[in-house]
Amino acid sequence: MKADSMQPAKRHSLIDFYCQIYSYREYLRQSVMRDLRTKYKRSALGYLWTMLHPLGMMGILAIVFSNVMRIPVKDYAVFLFAGILTWNYFGSTAMMSLGNIRANARLIGQLPVPKYLFLVSITISNLVNLLLAVVPLLIIMLATGRSIPLTVLAFPLILVPLYLFTLAVSILLATCNVFFDDTNHLAEVALQALYFLSPVLYQRAMLPAWALKYLVLNPLFCQIEFMRNVFYDGVLPDFGLYALNLGVSVLFLAAALAIFRRAEDKFLYFI
Repeated sequence: MKADSMQPAKRHSLIDFYCQIYSYREYLRQSVMRDLRTKYKRSALGYLWTMLHPLGMMGILAIVFSNVMRIPVKDYAVFLFAGILTWNYFGSTAMMSLGNIRANARLIGQLPVPKYLFLVSITISNLVNLLLAVVPLLIIMLATGRSIPLTVLAFPLILVPLYLFTLAVSILLATCNVFFDDTNHLAEVALQALYFLSPVLYQRAMLPAWALKYLVLNPLFCQIEFMRNVFYDGVLPDFGLYALNLGVSVLFLAAALAIFRRAEDKFLYFI
């Protein structure tokens, strides 16, 4: 039997995409668990690094920006950590996804599963890391004398557009990297620029009006603010803005999947 005949039939809508995810949920569960075990199997602290890494980065940046550059933001550590968690999930997932198709070339030709499942697995395993990293954020909130607002219960809703947009970017980058070797270098530069163009270190009030109207076109800009809304400000995001951001993220994912499906039959010729 030819390898192509073992592949599942192609489907062309977002609903079919979600149905495929559900159909292969057991494979995804095992894949995510394998990714997490592989990442920490040689580490003495294991999953604690998921909490310690962003905590250490936050500590350094908080000292520099609150004491050296004197950014006038109350409880800057909490403000910063909420932004860092959001960015770390997006940035690390995008970079890990870049070479994923190439790294799984052998499995892609052998396993009768949709090829994008390898990328979905990365986004979910990193989502688990994000959930674990919320624990030190809550600890910092209590340590700085801030109460934990009830709005944190909306955290799962905040994750939806962030996850969809991150998955869309990951699929696009992984697809481009199959055909263009320079994608890795260009992505590093683009993500570094996007880091400073997103409100990780600052709030929108610090930006000039002319720049703000362009920067908010980046879906990640609002997604970072959504995270701060529920953890730092103690308010729910504006419903209209949230719905718009969710819709844009869904459209990004639909476009990424369309590009992926047009290109996937050529993967084996380039990897």
